[in-house]
Amino acid sequence: MSEQERLMRRINAYNFAMWELHIYLDTHPNDCKAAQQFDEYQKTAAELTAQYEAAYGPMHDDPHNANRWAWVSGPWPWESNEEGK
Repeated sequence: MSEQERLMRRINAYNFAMWELHIYLDTHPNDCKAAQQFDEYQKTAAELTAQYEAAYGPMHDDPHNANRWAWVSGPWPWESNEEGK
């Protein structure tokens, strides 16, 4: 396995763990330990991504920049005034 593949696997592992914590935090928003762990994983994933991009070029997908609360900023489907949208 090349160094590039190893680095990509580490990035994917952190992104997977972040996604799982994201889902957990949707149902347990007051779990401070899990939120802190999510932030730590996010920081590590960002560092690894920067390392990867410096060595191999930009990555197309950047999930660790997503705000985990963005989905609640609306509007909700029933709040739309236009039909079908």
